[in-house]
Amino acid sequence: MNMHRRVITLVALALASVSPAPAFAQGPVVLRIADAKTRVVVEREIARAAARGLPLQPLIAKAMEGVTKQATGERIQVAVSLLAKRLEQARVLLAPSTSVAELTSGADALAIGVPGTMLKQIRAAWPVERSVAMPLDVLTELVARRIPAQHALEQITALMARGATPSQIASLGSSVQADVAAGLAPDAALDVRARGVMSLLPSPAAAAASAPSGRRQP
Repeated sequence: MNMHRRVITLVALALASVSPAPAFAQGPVVLRIADAKTRVVVEREIARAAARGLPLQPLIAKAMEGVTKQATGERIQVAVSLLAKRLEQARVLLAPSTSVAELTSGADALAIGVPGTMLKQIRAAWPVERSVAMPLDVLTELVARRIPAQHALEQITALMARGATPSQIASLGSSVQADVAAGLAPDAALDVRARGVMSLLPSPAAAAASAPSGRRQP
């Protein structure tokens, strides 16, 4: 089975949520895109992504999102192509992370304008065995709320350095969101909530003493 036909089968697998063996046994299938030209182009883009070792799930989801929103074929093609490029860029910036969640979060951050160097700083702030999906998601959320990326990065990495857990960092994002919805300025909300989380964490000396040896310095 060539790469293109194999990817088409994998697409069907993801969409139908069936086991790998039956999906391959059924032979090649196609994306559920009515426009034949769009379908072929998107399938080829996904095949190229598979050949480069990129995760297929985000690309499939992006294509299906376009179908659901009744986007034009051209817009679906462009969206999938750009996402593939961002996933590849995120893989380089977040190395050695390779999980679908981390690469997808990295691609989302890049899409909203977060500089690539900041992805590297987030990755460097935690041990390599720890997922950076949540910190990246919070960074993306804060930037989407018009908080300067550098300000958001500094607060998040400060919490990471002090030993904040993923749930504590997630609570920072949700709390800021609630504060902004209540009328507080985004920057002020971030500073207040970050101080609140920081007050619950060990001192810098204690955090440094308990930090895993795998932590990489920025």
